Formats: sequence, structure tokens, C-alpha cells
Amino acid sequence: MKKDPITKIRVMTYNVHSCRGLDGRVRPERIASVIEHFNPDLVALQELDVNRRWSNRTDQPHLIAQHLGMQCYFQSAIALKGEHYGIAVLSRHPFQIKKSMDLASDPKKATLRKSYIPFLKYYFEPRHAIWISVTIGNKVINFVNTHLSLRANERLEQIKNLLGEEWLNVDSHKAPTIFCGDFNEGPRGRGYQLLRASFDEVKSSLPQKSSRKTFFNPLPLFEVDHIFHNGNFRVASVNIPNTPLTRIASDHLPMIADLNL
Repeated sequence: MKKDPITKIRVMTYNVHSCRGLDGRVRPERIASVIEHFNPDLVALQELDVNRRWSNRTDQPHLIAQHLGMQCYFQSAIALKGEHYGIAVLSRHPFQIKKSMDLASDPKKATLRKSYIPFLKYYFEPRHAIWISVTIGNKVINFVNTHLSLRANERLEQIKNLLGEEWLNVDSHKAPTIFCGDFNEGPRGRGYQLLRASFDEVKSSLPQKSSRKTFFNPLPLFEVDHIFHNGNFRVASVNIPNTPLTRIASDHLPMIADLNL
């Protein structure tokens, strides 16, 4: 019996900090250059602006995707008077949107959300996730991007939501699934432990003394960005590039994983 050919996929997750680098300059093209250098198939981006005054009224996900020649889908987490802030996925392969919506939030904080200072990045920021179905050759995979809460209890509820029947419990174990983003939580967190009960984490393949921290530049102290998969992949390599360009382009370092399906 002839085996199916191995499908090689390069995935990147990257919190781009509204494309505002540590030099204070807003440069989507610089973020695009970082991504272009590693030539990923799929990219999960967090903290993107569309038509925001403080970031020069640009459509950041569109500009980055156009520069890279990739398809793009943007999900707004905050929208106010035509200005948007949210997350996006980029793909070199055809895809369909399976789900893109709000995640669980603490109802006690709902009134605070309604009265927040516009676009001020603060403790009670709304959170979203995007789930796409990607066709690579003759295979279809799930790809999920999210950016979770800074509040531990709320974050735990969001992870439970993502692992529930409305999200990844539906068919994540039937189809190859990659689940990544800025989780605002490290390996000791309760939510992370829940995720590890259902998914493998690509950084587990790294040598024990390898740096796994991505935030805060220029000297990363926290391991909050992750790439999970549901066991249908073999991790070929993991890279958290700490270069002069990645150290200045955003307050996070990107993370790249090569996966064989």
C-alpha cells in the first residue's frame, strides 16, 4: 500500500504590537519583512490596526498580506468610529472561514467594557479567535489563531470555550489541527495545562536549555506565545528568532515551527 506523501507546513505566530516597533515607529512593511524572511505557509497575527489614527490610518493586515502575496482574513476585536483593532490569519493556500467570534468574558466586567477609553490597551480588552480550514495539496487542516485575556480566570474560561463543543472539540481530533497565538500564559498556568491535555506543544521538542520566551523585547522574560497541534504532525524544527530586526520590530519575538503532516 502506497503511503501518502509528507506535507510540510511552516507556521508562524507573531504579536506585532500594532506594527509599532521599540523605536516608536509604525512600520507594517518591517513586520512584513520579518515574515518574508522565514517564508511561512500560515501566519497567526495579533494586535493589528485598521484605519486607526495613531497608526497612520493604514490597513495593516492588508498591507502585510499584499507585500507577501498571501491571502488574509482580519477579525476586529474593538471597532469604534471606523477604527479597528484585532487579529488576523495569513495563508499561502486556499482557505475557508469556519468560525470567527468573541470568546467567553467575565460578565461582571461587561459594563467596564462598554465604557472603556477608545482603543486604550487595558485589562478588559475583548478577545476573539479565528478558525480557518486550509487546503494544502490534497489535504485539509484546521488552523486557529487567538489572543487571550490578561485576567487568569477569564483566560481559563476562554480556553475552556475553545476546547468545548462549539470550537475544537467538534472535529479537532478528526482533522489535523494547529492552534496558536498569544495566550498570555506560560506552562504553569491552569489554561495551558488544560490545553496540553488535548494538544501537543511544539516547544516541547526543543532542547531543555533552549530559550522559549517571546515577550518582552529586547530581553524576553515571558513564555506566552505558543503553537499547539493535535498529534497529527511531527515537529521538524522550532525557531524563535532573536535578531536585530525582530528585537526592534515588535515587543514580541515571532515563533516559527516546521511541521510534517
